[in-house]
Amino acid sequence: MPQPVSLPVPPQRSSLKPAELSGSNLAFLGDAVLSLHVRTWLLEEGHTRAGDLQRLSIGYVNAHAQARFMHSLLEEGLLTPEELDIYKRGRNSHTRSQARNADVVTYRVATGLEALLGYWHLTDPVRLAEILERIQRAPR
Repeated sequence: MPQPVSLPVPPQRSSLKPAELSGSNLAFLGDAVLSLHVRTWLLEEGHTRAGDLQRLSIGYVNAHAQARFMHSLLEEGLLTPEELDIYKRGRNSHTRSQARNADVVTYRVATGLEALLGYWHLTDPVRLAEILERIQRAPR
């Protein structure tokens, strides 16, 4: 007898409202979204050694890589005015944390990208998937 096919669980809609969250709250969420997707990609590519996974994931999730990608989005004019506002909210949010290996400007640009990822996670999974695919294909 064939095994039943398990269907993926559809993402549940959150009751969180992005307009009510600070830029740093959205970035907190976006950081987790990016990390989960990067870890999934690496495993799908066949990487299984813990040290390799950590080293490779840093190529996507460090502030320099995130800022480079964010600059490419800005240069290509790929953000709507609303998305640009969310980016600025994240970039300009005041946080006590500091990047270990990045200057303040790079860290803030990266935080802006994370805020956008958190925003798309809550509001537009199709747009999130589009941007995550671009991040996955971006040079590291």
